[in-house]
Amino acid sequence: MIKVTIKGDDFEPFDIEVKELNLKEREELNAILYKMFNAKEGMFSPSVDVIRFCTNITDDEINKLSNDQIFQAAIEISNIVNKKKLKK
Repeated sequence: MIKVTIKGDDFEPFDIEVKELNLKEREELNAILYKMFNAKEGMFSPSVDVIRFCTNITDDEINKLSNDQIFQAAIEISNIVNKKKLKK
């Protein structure tokens, strides 16, 4: 798990732990992200799906977040998970 701080203009920063995904899981995540950025219905449901897929946060915990917090968390999660892997 990777600890990530979610920051935004309209809310206090908060921390979440993000799963380390394998390649197959990253493919699934990027399919959700495609829906998130191309859905005519809006970004909310796919953003929630990103959080569900990449964290252990419960639906009750997600429901306590504002829309801005959910959108920002989904974007930050996708950035962390898809960051170029560095060789050690």
